[in-house]
Amino acid sequence: MNSLSRQEINLRRLLAKCELMCKNQKDDERFEKYINTLEDMIQHVKRGSMTSIEAIKNYQKRVSNIRQTLGIKTISKYEEFNDPVAMREDLLGLRHRNVNQTNAEVADFDQVLKYQEGLQNKIAEEMLQFTKSLKEQSEVANRIIKKDTEVASNSTRISEQNFSKLMVESNKLDEHSKKAWKCWMWVMLVVVLMVFINMVLFMKVVKKD
Repeated sequence: MNSLSRQEINLRRLLAKCELMCKNQKDDERFEKYINTLEDMIQHVKRGSMTSIEAIKNYQKRVSNIRQTLGIKTISKYEEFNDPVAMREDLLGLRHRNVNQTNAEVADFDQVLKYQEGLQNKIAEEMLQFTKSLKEQSEVANRIIKKDTEVASNSTRISEQNFSKLMVESNKLDEHSKKAWKCWMWVMLVVVLMVFINMVLFMKVVKKD
């Protein structure tokens, strides 16, 4: 019986430890690191001339059992530890996830496009309402301005008419004033003349006496 090398002894110890840990706890984060170390150790032992092929296959089988028990589906760097069926399932699952992810991204993109389109339609509708409201306000303002302009024009026309009437009445008043002044002037002249004549007559009568 060949004596075991130190590398193979360490391999057996780590294998036994991992198998024991699989029975007691399966959520240890160190398992994946242990599996990688076991695979490397088997390759070192395999390159040696002291270990039989049956022992190597037994070690590989035990490591594969540990991987299967823990549900580790990561691809190993050594081909003999990779299960073709599991790799195919992982590949199909990855493709399925990628397809689902792509579909989800397309759906999200469609949702974004629909949201952007709805937002643009809402903005366009609001702009149309704003333009319509602005047009109505402009029409109302134009009507008010037109009405105010007509009122101002009428007021100006009435003021001009009143001013013209005032000027006519003022001219008439001036004419009446002039006529009245002339009339009073003639009355005063007649009164003065009568007083003068009376004085002359009175003086003649007094002189005769």
